[in-house]
Formats: sequence, C-alpha cells, structure tokens
Amino acid sequence: MKRQQVLFGLVLATVGLGVGSVGWVFGQPDPPVTVPPPPTPVAPAQAAPSPAAGQQAREVPPAVADAAQPLEPVPPPSVVAPPESTVLPSAPSLPEQSAPPIVDSQVQQTSAKQKVNAPAPTVIESPLPATAEVSTGRQEPGVSIEWIGPNTVRVGQVNTYQIIARNISASTVHNVTVRHRVPAGVQVAGTEPRANGDGGVLTWDLGTLTPGQERYIELQIVAEAKAAFHCQAHVTFTGSSTLRVQVREPKLALKAVVQDKVVLGDSATVSLMVSNPGDGLAERVKVKAVLPEGLEHARGKVIEVELGSLAPNETRTVQVVCLARASGLHPVECSASAEAGLSAQETARLDVVLPRIDLAVTGPKLRYMDRHAVYALKVTNPGSAPASNVSIVHILPDGFKFHAASNGGRHDSGTRTVTWFIGDLTPGESRDVTLETVPTAVGEHKHRATATAARGLKAEAEAVTHVEGLSALLMELADTDDPVEVGADTTYEIRVTNTGSKMETNLALVCAIPDKMEFRTAKSMAGCRFHLEGREVIFEPLGKLAPRADAIYRVTVRGTAPGDMRFRARIRADGLVEPVLREESTKVYGDEVPPR
Repeated sequence: MKRQQVLFGLVLATVGLGVGSVGWVFGQPDPPVTVPPPPTPVAPAQAAPSPAAGQQAREVPPAVADAAQPLEPVPPPSVVAPPESTVLPSAPSLPEQSAPPIVDSQVQQTSAKQKVNAPAPTVIESPLPATAEVSTGRQEPGVSIEWIGPNTVRVGQVNTYQIIARNISASTVHNVTVRHRVPAGVQVAGTEPRANGDGGVLTWDLGTLTPGQERYIELQIVAEAKAAFHCQAHVTFTGSSTLRVQVREPKLALKAVVQDKVVLGDSATVSLMVSNPGDGLAERVKVKAVLPEGLEHARGKVIEVELGSLAPNETRTVQVVCLARASGLHPVECSASAEAGLSAQETARLDVVLPRIDLAVTGPKLRYMDRHAVYALKVTNPGSAPASNVSIVHILPDGFKFHAASNGGRHDSGTRTVTWFIGDLTPGESRDVTLETVPTAVGEHKHRATATAARGLKAEAEAVTHVEGLSALLMELADTDDPVEVGADTTYEIRVTNTGSKMETNLALVCAIPDKMEFRTAKSMAGCRFHLEGREVIFEPLGKLAPRADAIYRVTVRGTAPGDMRFRARIRADGLVEPVLREESTKVYGDEVPPR
C-alpha cells in the first residue's frame, strides 16, 4: 500500500480561533506552489504515528493496500513546525479583528514532490523590556492536520483513511474540532471515533490538546463511481494567552516610642518607627508629629519629615527631640503616609514629671528657761519625680543653745546651724529628723529651717516658741542668838534668793514680831525702807531680783518675858501666785528656875 502524507500547520499570534483545512486532490496536477523553506524541517512521517493522549494509531489493513493501483512513489511533504520562540524585533503589529479568518489551503500533487504553502507566523514584540518582572504573555497556538491513506482506490472497495490532528505549539489549545465534508460519489461506511453530524458533514470534537499531543480519526470510505474526489478536513480550535501578573501590596506601620517619664525642663525624645510590612515598595513616605502644649520644638508644633521610599520589610526611625515645659501627661499625635493612600496613626503619651519638696517644723510653743525643747523636722517629696541631693539646714535662734541632733545632724557653732544630708527622695517619700535644744533667754524665738534639692528645689518652714522664766524664790530665816534672856536683844536675818530662771520683780517682805518681844530696829541690804504697822515690820518692795541673786534683811528684837517665841516672815513678788512663808523659834528665859 502506498500512502501519501500532507501536513498543514497554522500558528496564530493572537488569542482567538484558528481554522485550517487540508484536502487531497485526485486528477490532473496543477503547477506547483513554491513556499520558503521552513526554519526547522521535520522528517516525513512514513511510519505509523506514535500513540498520544491515550490514542493509538491504526495501520491501513493489508487487504486495502493490496487492492490499490500501483503508482509511482511520491515523497511525502515536509512537515513545517514553527520554532518554540520566535522574536521579530521589526515585525509589524497584527491588525485587530474580532475573529481570525479561516484559512483554506490546498496541497496539489506533482510528479516530483508536494509542498505546503503556509505563511510564517508573525510575532508582535512588546515595547517593555524582557526582564524577569515584565512579561508580554505572548502565545503562538497551532494545530496541524494530516491525511493518511491510499491515493488510488477501486470503485466499491472499502478503503481506510486516517486524519491526524496534532498540537504543534508550546501552549495548550482548547475546543479542537475536526470537520469533513463527504464528497459527492463517496460514501463513509464508518468512523472511529464515531462522528457527529449529518447532511454530508462529519464532525469530531477532540477537546483539549496539550503541546505535542496527537489525536487520530479513522474513516472507512467507499467510492461509488469512477471519478476523482477530494478528501478535505477542516480543524478549528481556541488558543489562549496567559500572562502571570504578580500583585504586590505595600503597607505602612507606625510605632511611636517615648520615655517613661521626663523631668520638667529636660529634653524629651519621641521616636517614630515607620516600617513597610508589605511585599511592595512604599513610595513618598512621610511622617508627621503634632506636639501639644507643654512640649516645644524649634520647628514649631507640627514636624514633618519625608523619608522617600520604603522597601518591603524596611524600617526607618525618626527622632523628634523637644523640650518639656509643663508637667503632666502630654499626647503626641503621630502619623505616617505614602502614595496609594497608605497611612498609619498612633498617639504617644509623654509623662512630664516634676519633683517637689515640702518641709515642716514642729516644736513646743511654750518653754521655760533651761528646760529642753525638742523640734521635729519632716521633709517630703509630693511631686511625681525623684528629688535628689536633699538636705536640711536648721538655724538656732539666739535664745537657744544646741544640745543634740538625730540622723547624723552636724552642728556648726560659728553659724549656729544644724545640717542634715537626706539624699534622694522618691515621689511620696518623706524623712524625719529631730533637734534637741535648751532655751537660754526669755521671749519669743523663731526656729527657721530650709530644705534644698537638685534642680533648684527649695522649701522653708519655721516654728515659734515663747520662752518664759521660772518664778522661784527661796527664803531663809535664822536668829543670831538663841536662847536669849529676858531684856536681851536678838537679830533675825532674812535671806531671799531668786532660784528661778527669770527676773523677779516687786519683791515685798513683811515680818511679824511675837507678843513677848519688842521691835528694836530693821535694815535692808538693798536699801529698802520699812515702816511699822502694829506688830508688823513692812519693807518697801524691791524692784528687781535677778536669777541666782539674793536680798538680805535684818530685824532686831528684845525679849520682854520668858517663853518660846515664834518669829514669822512672808514675801510676795509678781512671779509668785502664793507668798513664801517662814518661821523661826527663839527661847527667851529669865532668872527664875523653871518648875520641874
């Protein structure tokens, strides 16, 4: 059996519908059609094609081959297969059209050889550079169709022909359909697979062909009359173009970091960390910080910084250094923005704290001279920040003298101060120290104290103490002669001593003479005059008697009758609530012997 193969390939440069047709012509040969040689020749398919996609080629039965008329062997046509990738930099663009035209190409038999007249595919070059990130998505789908069978048959004889549809491109084609119009005078006895259609047009739906895949159609054809006929088949398919587009999404994230606490008057730093957690480039990134009242910056209340572009997973930090002018919690509004509407916001709260110190001094409001007076000093930090290098200085008034100090207080007699070093005080913390003094002068005295700390912190306090002198008079009464005989004189000496701590004023002495004695004379060492009222000797008041000073009085009397005489003296003064009383006993005797 002699077989003749004809291959027709059609390649479309755009996505659409491709149609090809191949026909056999029996009869007188026409002049040959000359086409340019293909870039990649393929060997003639003399042997049965290999199975593809689950299909297996069927050979022509020997009986049919033997029945064919012997003819001169004709070499099969060359199979034109386009290259996998063709780049034509100067190729013109294809005109847009709604559907690709159906190309009907006939291959004529000559005595020498057969050629396929198929136009070379045109590829539209993308104006974009061919990089890893830019792709044109260009595909060149193509399907070839081939008839295999005898070119000479007998009338009434059943002959077997095969139609081979092959995907000759590097992309998958879809909706592949082969159509065959049965010529006049020819009857199709059967097909494998079974054909669809009637009215002389047979149709096979082959579905999808992957690159290089083949599908076979077998026909049993019977010629009913002696006449040449054409075996012609058309193929249609749908090609597609796929462009993989990588979608990237830039993002913005903002984090504002501030110090936990900033002391009033210090510099405060607001760190703005803007990042791109996405996988695309964030362009024209800008950060902004709006400062509240209480924070100052040389550029004003609104600070904006342009960062340019942020690559994926890149982070940049902008530090805004401002000055804390007011204490309290200050919100800093922070934001970041970029192209494509990207934005992020965050509020940072800066706590500006202020250390403070308070001082309190407590002590007695009244003290008597030479009585110890204790003063308590308490320093406190009521602020919101630590106070460092705290110390207390207490100034002693002139009417007091230092006795002792707690907590290592140091006394300086030259400056009359007592100093304590406290150190640091945390917010709300307090320290207590005590000072023990002795008043040395009466009057009203102010105890002043000052507490100081770093950053110029200072607090003052004072305590007022009224110092009184102690009123205390000691009177001593004694007779110079005891006993005395009747008619003899004796003298009583009265010594008044100011044992108190204050000056005694208006000191007055009154002496009472017993009945059996008579007044002789009186004298005051201070020069105070006296007078008699009945049996009392009254001295004029002594204006002042200093502490630890004394006044001496003498009164002389004479005994007039024997007996136990009681001489009494009393003294009054401004500082005494009750008078001081003293009594002295004197024995007066006569010449008679007392009875036993």
